[in-house]
Amino acid sequence: MPTSIAPPVAVAVQVVVAAVAGGTVRWRGRSAYEGPAGDAETAAELGRLRGRGVLVGGAATAVVTRLSGLAQTAQADATAVVEGAGPAAGAVAGVAAGVAAYALPVVAVAVAVRLATVPYHRAVRGFRVRYRDAAAWELERDGVGLAGILLAAGAIALAPAGWPRVGAAVGLGLVVTAVTPFALVVALRTRWPTDEERATVDGVLPPGVRLRVVDDRTRLGSAFAAGVLPGAEYVFLTESLFDTLDDREVRAVVAHEVGHHEREHVLVRYLLVAVAAGGALGVASVAPDAALVAILAGTPPFAVALAWVVRRTEAQADAYAAAVVGGPALAGALETLADRRYIAEGGGPARILSHHPPLGERIDRLRERAPGSRTG
Repeated sequence: MPTSIAPPVAVAVQVVVAAVAGGTVRWRGRSAYEGPAGDAETAAELGRLRGRGVLVGGAATAVVTRLSGLAQTAQADATAVVEGAGPAAGAVAGVAAGVAAYALPVVAVAVAVRLATVPYHRAVRGFRVRYRDAAAWELERDGVGLAGILLAAGAIALAPAGWPRVGAAVGLGLVVTAVTPFALVVALRTRWPTDEERATVDGVLPPGVRLRVVDDRTRLGSAFAAGVLPGAEYVFLTESLFDTLDDREVRAVVAHEVGHHEREHVLVRYLLVAVAAGGALGVASVAPDAALVAILAGTPPFAVALAWVVRRTEAQADAYAAAVVGGPALAGALETLADRRYIAEGGGPARILSHHPPLGERIDRLRERAPGSRTG
């Protein structure tokens, strides 16, 4: 297949793209840090810079991969090497190699961009993190994600070509959704809560929902919920929250995450992502060239729709926590976390893509909610 970019040149260009993305985000991050904005606004801007850097850099590497034919070359080479073990093995290896040709450069961009903002996040959000820890965390997380994508792509290749393969991809996405919390338990360096920590949240965690405490060096937000299988539903909470918040506020934060499980928000969110990702993988295995165009065109509207759904679920989880523990307790926790810069204010021009309602609106609404109130 003739290409306009030789594969060795394409790889070099992708390395340059990752370096340029990281350097640009570092430069813009420094400008934001040295600007007149407050710490909370600066932290939010750093998050937006990371997102844009990964999106633009990842799209650029995908275009380079497409123009160079790297994916087709990798797929053909892998198939030829492994086909001696049988046609199925060759097909699996070929598809996995083709997907890797697109995914690996995106991972490189993501790592470069995220590491570029480490010193400024460390300053404005009080992160106790070193480059070594941040790099290890990013490679760990992205490595687990990449391995999962490649295994999924290989498994999908075993299904008959065409729409059966697309259906297999969607089904596999749902399976991945179910096992996600088990991967997070390892990737986030989590531990079981101490007796004192367990006593703090006693009565808030329903049977079947487990609490895992996250190492601060791998903080992914302050708290989040994961898992959809009965008995394997998790609430993840960072260690620093037990020192930062009082007991009632910790209970309110945990109750908010439990609300996501009780209202089936975790399942809804993961279903949306799993169906979209599974469909993309399936279409990519049927028509790689068309899939790239479809993914690039479909990602923006999907991101907007997903953000709207997630904002709705966050508001409902706030209402659940207010009913169980009290709105003022969660409002106080949010104010403290915002003051410590563990969470950003939200809102502004990027609100359409934000996964949380504006912080001020959340706090005002929670101040009016007392325990036992389930209206609104």
